[in-house]
Amino acid sequence: MRRLRYRFDNLISRGAWTMIGLLAVVALVMAAVGAMAILALSPHSMDLPSALWSGLMRTMSPGMVARDIGSPVFLTSMLVLALAGVVIFSTLIGLIETGLDRKLARLRKGRSRVIEHDHTVVLGWSEQVFLILSELAVANASRGRSCVAILADMDRVTMEEAIRERAALPRRMRVVCRTGNPTDPVDVAIVSPERAHAVIVLGAEDGDSDARTVKTLLALDAAGVRPEVQLVAGVRDPRNLAAARLAGGANTQVVDVGEIAARIMVQTCLHAGLSMVYSDLLSFEGEEIYFCPPGELAGRRFGDALTALENCSLIGLEQGGKAVLNPAGETQIGVGDRLVVIADDDGTAPLHTSAGVDRDAIAVTGRDGPAARRVLVLGWNACGAAIVTEFDHYIPPGSQVTVVADDPRVTSQVSSLSARLGNLTLSYATEDVTRRDTLDSLGLGSYDHVLILAGDRVDAQVADSRTLLTLLHVRDMSRDNGWRHSLVTEIARDCDRRLVEVTEVDDFIVSSKITSLLMIQIAENPHRYGLFADLFDAGGQEIYIRPAEDYVRLSVPVNYATVVAAARAYDEVAIGYRAAGAATGTVGGGIVLNPPKSTDLTFHPGDAVIVLADGALHPGRGPHPAGARRVEHA
Repeated sequence: MRRLRYRFDNLISRGAWTMIGLLAVVALVMAAVGAMAILALSPHSMDLPSALWSGLMRTMSPGMVARDIGSPVFLTSMLVLALAGVVIFSTLIGLIETGLDRKLARLRKGRSRVIEHDHTVVLGWSEQVFLILSELAVANASRGRSCVAILADMDRVTMEEAIRERAALPRRMRVVCRTGNPTDPVDVAIVSPERAHAVIVLGAEDGDSDARTVKTLLALDAAGVRPEVQLVAGVRDPRNLAAARLAGGANTQVVDVGEIAARIMVQTCLHAGLSMVYSDLLSFEGEEIYFCPPGELAGRRFGDALTALENCSLIGLEQGGKAVLNPAGETQIGVGDRLVVIADDDGTAPLHTSAGVDRDAIAVTGRDGPAARRVLVLGWNACGAAIVTEFDHYIPPGSQVTVVADDPRVTSQVSSLSARLGNLTLSYATEDVTRRDTLDSLGLGSYDHVLILAGDRVDAQVADSRTLLTLLHVRDMSRDNGWRHSLVTEIARDCDRRLVEVTEVDDFIVSSKITSLLMIQIAENPHRYGLFADLFDAGGQEIYIRPAEDYVRLSVPVNYATVVAAARAYDEVAIGYRAAGAATGTVGGGIVLNPPKSTDLTFHPGDAVIVLADGALHPGRGPHPAGARRVEHA
């Protein structure tokens, strides 16, 4: 008996299909027994096939017993057959229901394989998922239907509900969520990365982010991702760059998010409004960087071609597969070259302009040398040391940076930094910058720039609350005392951006947002990686916002082509302007990128021109007089 029970248990454990097969056999046996009873006891004569069919129908439809007539033994046998049918088919229905429940449970777990092609894969989960989805929706608007597959160690339903609540996506874009460990090759294979268009690896929101990123890249390699699939990942510690690139392989672009965030914060602190320029260039909703054939510009010099396009801003050339921003003005544009332009859309055809240059309105003169700066940094985080180092690269000798933060890391990190700095004097104080009395004691009016950093030792929501408290105090003190200094605030969560805008802050920076936008741009077009690497490299081309009076006469109507020609006299490329009257409180902060060359403008004091230039510490370099020989520095 025990052996029989053991075998029955093994039979049941084989699954639903085995049980269904067993029930079918039992049903056929019962039908055969019923057929024998019908042949022996039924008052009606019937051949064997008809008896078998009648027995099967009584097993499947117990209600037929109500129409039977005959002896009590016959009726009893038919009743037993009907009851057996009820048991068999009740069990069958239960098995089907259980199987469906299990299938729905597996679907709910998100473990089924994604069967897609040319889709975008996102590995990991963070607050930036919603931004990535929104940007991919805009980027893929011209492709018709698109798909994004997300693999994260989260419940699938939780992910889907969060996306529905926080990301307004078009119907033509499908988002498929799967639950799994992005560092496990078996789980990574669920989202079919080998068939994807691009894979974006999101770092974890903890101190182990870089290690998980490297493991995820190794898992992608183990999953057999093809070389043509573009992989994009970010690391926070530059010491992990080499390991991440080695793990990812030749088709992987690794972004140093910590260094880029630090550089953007420093540049924005020194040039108010720059964060909006970067956000516009990196977002698919604004002006973007594109490549296009030279057309009629082939054979012309780069410097002469800058004013030739009406609806695009020429900023560089791709020659021999290598893109260069702001090349020498004498560089010849070849037929096989590609123009690097800022345009509204990749489908925008470059139009030639008839706008002339008003040479009389150009007011290009030599610039004064850079003056020493005083910078106050309120708060501290993992990027603090990199930020101080970047300040040392950008501001002239004699400058001073003061760090005030209630963070135990400040003392050791600032002490080690001081010996490596060449242009600035660094001091620090350990105080709570959310307190008004602390800020009153700092002499805010003596500083040229104030940078408020979001803390990273507490939850992002708590960090933003403390940051906003500090910001409100600083803004109120500046307004009451009439202090004029640039004020830049870093916030941890993009959803808190509207709260920052309400305070009319000069600039706000969501570091994770900008680096995520950069990763999306690279994922969609790998050719842009070299351009952005140059743009965010301290030794490469950079974006500056400089006074309009350095280029054209104020209060004199000029077209934008004249501004572009004036900027070229400094070996710079003009890409837009900022209207001071709209610098705060309006969408875009008065920033206008890539205006048509025929646009009529009248600049006033406080207005600025946005340019692409080389050499942050050499603003005193004057224009090149007509006929002068231009010397290029390597």
